Amino acid sequence: MILAFLLALGGLLMIYFEFFLPGGIMGAIGTILMILSVFILVYENIGPVFLFFYVGALIISLIFCVRFALKRVKKTGASGTIYLDSDQAGFFASKYNKDLIGKTGIVSADLRPSGYIQVDGQYYQAVSKTGYLQKGTKIEVVGGQGARLICKHINKD
Repeated sequence: MILAFLLALGGLLMIYFEFFLPGGIMGAIGTILMILSVFILVYENIGPVFLFFYVGALIISLIFCVRFALKRVKKTGASGTIYLDSDQAGFFASKYNKDLIGKTGIVSADLRPSGYIQVDGQYYQAVSKTGYLQKGTKIEVVGGQGARLICKHINKD
């Protein structure tokens, strides 16, 4: 009987830890331990009334354990987790040079619809707004998305 109580306590502890450690393994182990504690009591044949109260107490304990863990998660915020706040330091999403908007250049590798263009002697990744553009076609930069420039064909008219 003491073994059943210890398994149930260990199961509740594992379920509590699940809120702070990712993966679901702790919650699964905790659930298995709690179910195993009920099976041990059934095996010991202690009576249906005690077993009924034990399962009820186990469910109530589980509810309190989850509520307590949720309060702790809210209170501690990001500082109480295993994730670092500084792990993204120095990371910058790629972005295009906004000074190039409105400038003209030429296609240096066919845009089908993406490829490379040359503007002011520098090469940039680009996407054609109008579709396929051959190498050597004059273009104008009209915008950008991510690290790519968006360009369109300049009419010779």
